[in-house]
Amino acid sequence: GHRHHHEHRGLADIERIIDAADMTAGARALAHKTFRIVAEAEAKAHAVPVDQVHFHEVGAIDSIVDIVASSVLFDSLNVARVIVPALVDGHGTIRCQHGIIPIPAPATLNVCTAHGLPLTQVDIEGELVTPTGAALVAAFDPVFELPVRYTVRRAGLGAGKRAYARPSMLRALLIEELPAARIASP
Repeated sequence: GHRHHHEHRGLADIERIIDAADMTAGARALAHKTFRIVAEAEAKAHAVPVDQVHFHEVGAIDSIVDIVASSVLFDSLNVARVIVPALVDGHGTIRCQHGIIPIPAPATLNVCTAHGLPLTQVDIEGELVTPTGAALVAAFDPVFELPVRYTVRRAGLGAGKRAYARPSMLRALLIEELPAARIASP
């Protein structure tokens, strides 16, 4: 059975929570932008206005904390540009509040479509890109190609809770672009 509790919050409820949090204006703006992107994607998936969207899984306090924490981190790092060559997703179906749906989930596809985010599918059964994850990437306003040459200044790694055929991890690199190498002509 399905016994755990789901939170049901609207965008206005979440915005009040974000506004009450102690963070910089930049972090707050990014958190608001991220939730607005998710709300628009969910509104399209359910054919309702944005103000009638009720978040289920994403409305849970842990999802709010994830988005706010990501926004605070991004803002504190003062990142000039985000590069995401592609979002790598699995395949199959997932069970959610509305039943069994295909992967990528409709809201994930709506985020990717609205923001031109490239998707790549791998041979792993399961959801690797959630609507929240796609919305965070979209809110960062990324570019999709790594520089030809760069130096890695820092690396960060986060692990997911689900078990897949390969590790459920996200790696972020803080890089510095290097000038293109000069090739000597003979």
